[in-house]
Amino acid sequence: MNYKILFPFLLTFFISCSQQPTRIDDVYIVPQKAKPQVDTTFNEPPPAPPIQTYYLTTNFIIDASGEVYFYAQPQYSFYCGTGLNWDTPPKFLDLKPKDIIQVPINSLIDFIKLNVLSLDVNQRRVAVASVKDTIQSVGLSKIFEVCKDNSNEIRWLFRKATEEENIVLKYKKHNWRYYPEDIKWDSTKIWFPNKIDSIRIIPAETKDN
Repeated sequence: MNYKILFPFLLTFFISCSQQPTRIDDVYIVPQKAKPQVDTTFNEPPPAPPIQTYYLTTNFIIDASGEVYFYAQPQYSFYCGTGLNWDTPPKFLDLKPKDIIQVPINSLIDFIKLNVLSLDVNQRRVAVASVKDTIQSVGLSKIFEVCKDNSNEIRWLFRKATEEENIVLKYKKHNWRYYPEDIKWDSTKIWFPNKIDSIRIIPAETKDN
């Protein structure tokens, strides 16, 4: 089976089938992500295990006060035969405070048109991350309005912000100098594709047998 063809298909399937956010009086609740069940009955060999999607071509972060921040990423990468699975935490992006910009609410729609809708259809992938489980945000409502418009052909997902996003955004908002090697990263919340000796990681707790 050609996994280079299968993986983009699975990514599209998982994004398209992401649970819709619950909206109650303009308050949004981040949905719980459940591992997709893939029918393997007619597949030989069986398909690769599903991998959670975190970062996409364009990424929005909604902070605790409902303000909108944005950063872009290179084209999404696919991993095959690396042992990754659904429970693998998000990879380390080496995101910097300068990579994140704040988007004024009153110009958000124009910003999306320029930075998302201007892309090739295959690149219109949007990840919307909230630092809180429940969030109220005018900006978030505007993002969803554009993403849910089928004519815009956007594949999108709504999730909690990752540890790296939370930390880097905090440093940006406080205008602190940021050195990733000084951060005590939690190995249960972040995955380093390559061994980086200068990065300090808090090892996951182990239980006695």
